[in-house]
Amino acid sequence: MRAIPVTLLLLLVPGGAMAATQRDVTLPGGNGDSLAGTLTVPDGPGPHPAVVIVGGFGPGTRDGAIIGGPPGGLYASWARELARRGVMTLRYDKRGIGESPGPALAWLDLPALTADATAALRWLSTRADADPARTGALGHSQGGDIALRAGRDASADQVVTMAAPARPLGRIGAGIRRVIVSVGGERAARETLTRDPRRDAARLPAPLLVVHGTRDETVPFSDAGQLVSTRREARLPVQRLVIRGADHSLAVDDRTPPTAWDRITGFLRARR
Repeated sequence: MRAIPVTLLLLLVPGGAMAATQRDVTLPGGNGDSLAGTLTVPDGPGPHPAVVIVGGFGPGTRDGAIIGGPPGGLYASWARELARRGVMTLRYDKRGIGESPGPALAWLDLPALTADATAALRWLSTRADADPARTGALGHSQGGDIALRAGRDASADQVVTMAAPARPLGRIGAGIRRVIVSVGGERAARETLTRDPRRDAARLPAPLLVVHGTRDETVPFSDAGQLVSTRREARLPVQRLVIRGADHSLAVDDRTPPTAWDRITGFLRARR
């Protein structure tokens, strides 16, 4: 992979919000290859509460754009919202996507994606500008399930799931299964199609915030309740944030309400 230049960019933010610096970085993936990522660091004295943004299902870039689809920047916008409220973020290209090396279909290999998220979380926790007592993961959609497992494996301090499922992906066709087998083998196919996020939710020691929109047409709103119930049955700390009228991107009228970001960052900034 070609060397990634380190760039600094001052993010323009509204009056009263915290400015931030954005920097391209390389970090180790779960298989030893390097991943390409972006750090967004709030200006001002650190260390800062910090999270890894774990992307959802599909061949998505660190910014949230799907390869071959329309341009997008959902995760880049989330990083800006978090930085404005004093939270540092790391987002990265999935292996085989954007500037990260790997097979083009590696995004179908759930164990590999989980290993990468775990490695990213461990890397972030070693940085001097990240608060070692407030470093965790924020996962969207399938990335929520990945964040639950990676959060446990990397001893995260807190985890946030955004529109995450509470059910396995299930059977999605023999052709897709054959593709997953060709990329990651039988184990990858089995775990990708049958992993139950509720099991990961019941094994994560760290506090969890479950965020979901009531108009999510991709992952049913009821899944949030299942994750919360699973945590309560396991006697593990959990909070729930319902965003009325929000879709799978947690947006209402094309944006996540500022009050929701205030609640999310309040959870991430809390000392426990």
